[in-house]
Amino acid sequence: MKFNAATWGAVLWPAFLGAALADAVLFTLIDPETIMLFGVQSGVSRPSAYTVGFFVFWFIMIIVSLTALWLHADNAEKSKQRPLR
Repeated sequence: MKFNAATWGAVLWPAFLGAALADAVLFTLIDPETIMLFGVQSGVSRPSAYTVGFFVFWFIMIIVSLTALWLHADNAEKSKQRPLR
């Protein structure tokens, strides 16, 4: 698998869109200022929670996209090695 600009674009852009959607859904349901960690108010502001949440989701989506690309490339290489019948 070659990691050129097109490959990174195919990974990062869908991951960005997925992270934006996941972030929007999560913070529509949960108010970051009401989050409690181990029984203590977190004290995290809304903008920082949105930012951290987005980057966590983006990282997860990048890993998922790279895994899907790796599985697809591995399958394509195996299909090239098999003789056609």
